[in-house]
Amino acid sequence: MTDMVERVAKAVKDCGVFPLGDMREYLSPEDAITIARAAITAMRACTPAMLDAGSAAHPACGYTRGTLLNDIIECEWVAMVDAALQCSTKQNEQ
Repeated sequence: MTDMVERVAKAVKDCGVFPLGDMREYLSPEDAITIARAAITAMRACTPAMLDAGSAAHPACGYTRGTLLNDIIECEWVAMVDAALQCSTKQNEQ
């Protein structure tokens, strides 16, 4: 399976919103990876809306902001984003 950074890099190149149109021929794979890593890193910190959505979907429910469940959801999210970034780093080192 393609790792998250590569998926985001492909989406960046294929999104079609750049002034030059199709960026697949203008944006290097390395630049796309750099942009993807920056975008994923920016998503690392949960927003209140993300915490609310995560708590509503969590089996424990009963969420109110500032509870232990809030902390658990945020830690899980950060761990998942870190894993996505780490997976890409390991593949680039090989």
